[in-house]
Amino acid sequence: MTAVVILGCGIALGTALAGWWAVPALGVLYGLWRGPGRAGAAAATGALLGWGILMAWNWLSGPVTQLAASMGAVLGLPAWALLLATGLFPAWLCGCAAAAGAALRSRPFGRARQGETARRVRSS
Repeated sequence: MTAVVILGCGIALGTALAGWWAVPALGVLYGLWRGPGRAGAAAATGALLGWGILMAWNWLSGPVTQLAASMGAVLGLPAWALLLATGLFPAWLCGCAAAAGAALRSRPFGRARQGETARRVRSS
C-alpha cells in the first residue's frame, strides 16, 4: 500500500512538472520494479490517487465545476461524467503501462526459455 501512495504522489508531481506523459512512463518503471503479479492494478490505483490529488488541488484553486458543466453541455454529458473520465483515463493508462513493464521484467529481451532454443534449431 505504501508503494501505491508513493506512486500516486510521484504521478501527481510528475504530471505537474512534465505533463501527462509522466503517467505511462512512471507506470512502466513501476511495472519493471514490481514485476509480474498485480502491478497493473496497483499502478492504476496509484494513478487514480495521483490525479485525484491534482483534481482536488485544481478544485480548490480554480473553477472546476463551472468548466465541467460547460464542457458537459458542449459534449452532451453530465459534469460528473467528465470528472470520472478525467480520473479513469490516467488509471487505465498507468495500469496498462505497468502491466507491460511487468511483462518485460518477467521475460527480458533476448533470453529464451530453457529448451526453447533447442526446439527452434531442431524444427528448422
